[in-house]
Amino acid sequence: MAAVKRRILIECGAGETRAALVFDDEPVRFWFGPARGDEALPRPAQTGDIILGRVRTISKPLRAAFVDIGEAQEGFLPLGAAEEAVEGAPVIVRVKRPAVGAKGAALSADWARDLGRGAAKALEEKSADASAPARLGALRDASMQAFMQIRPPGFEGQVFVNDVAAAQILHAQGVEILADDDRLFERCGVDETIDAALERTAALPGGAHLVIDETEGLTVVDVDAGAAADSATGHLNDKVNMAAAKALFGELSRRGIGGRIVVDFLPPSGPAARKALLGALERAREGLFSARFGRLSADGLFDMTAPRAALSLLELATEPVGAGLARTGRRFTLDWAGKTAIRALERALAVRPQARPRLLVGAALEDYLCEARPQWRERLAARHGARFEIRADDRLEERSFELVE
Repeated sequence: MAAVKRRILIECGAGETRAALVFDDEPVRFWFGPARGDEALPRPAQTGDIILGRVRTISKPLRAAFVDIGEAQEGFLPLGAAEEAVEGAPVIVRVKRPAVGAKGAALSADWARDLGRGAAKALEEKSADASAPARLGALRDASMQAFMQIRPPGFEGQVFVNDVAAAQILHAQGVEILADDDRLFERCGVDETIDAALERTAALPGGAHLVIDETEGLTVVDVDAGAAADSATGHLNDKVNMAAAKALFGELSRRGIGGRIVVDFLPPSGPAARKALLGALERAREGLFSARFGRLSADGLFDMTAPRAALSLLELATEPVGAGLARTGRRFTLDWAGKTAIRALERALAVRPQARPRLLVGAALEDYLCEARPQWRERLAARHGARFEIRADDRLEERSFELVE
């Protein structure tokens, strides 16, 4: 079997920095972060952050402390047998998992792990002069954050970046860089893959599909034969299940899904089919998705647990809407909508140097771009000249946009 060609693509835009991990020609993982220059903007705590928090309460039955880390929900800090905590006292913690929904961040007292003695001492000295809650540690350039977060263990492959200054920063840290232009995501189909990963369903060969539903407690994946049931013969369930096993982990990886995952396969035809399905699942996840497998029942119900170290793509891009109704939906956040609009404008400016595009936006989006993120417009003007316009259009919904060229 030929070796898989692995690449990391880093795109530094006016409004955000994005990264994609590509196996052969298939994007399998994404990372989204601040634009270069926006690293100091307020943001939710992320996995790996080292924070000076303050102990709010201690639960003796849970042997844990609830720690104020500057967010709406207090973080949960398990205490080991030899660890003590005092209510009201400052404490240095590392974020193991960010806050998800109503659940606060998962914290660890082992914050100095992976730090050299000198670096750990420097953070302790910095914490002595800080007022809790406060984020400790030096800010990294967004391009370096992208590389460190998207890079899988033991990565040996090519790294492409579309920004000369970012390439120099990465190269200075020993990363071999292949410079590229502003269309590297477009040429690899990354944007289309991101859009597809935000959909609830994923198509399988022959008309079958996966239906993926995320909740705060677990993710449920339903394998639906769909149109395949109209034309297939023989062991239809086994054929659809094998196709689902092959596609499953790529879909989970692109969506950034972790935690408890339950997959409802079609009932296998017998013990041999169940064994073959488990083997297919083992092969499909290798090098792509880390998970602890549970049991595959006779009727096709399969469960597994995967590390949950970050928000999923759906949680990052959207937010609940319709509170108080019988069932809430989701809509794109203002930040995601704003970055999408700026990216579309930036691409139009880069592709057509003589064009004078207009970005028409809804009222809420105009307020966000002009009041909360004016630096994005300024970066576009510095890179491409002030040959564009951003203005509100009453015809558009508050978070939508239209690009007129």
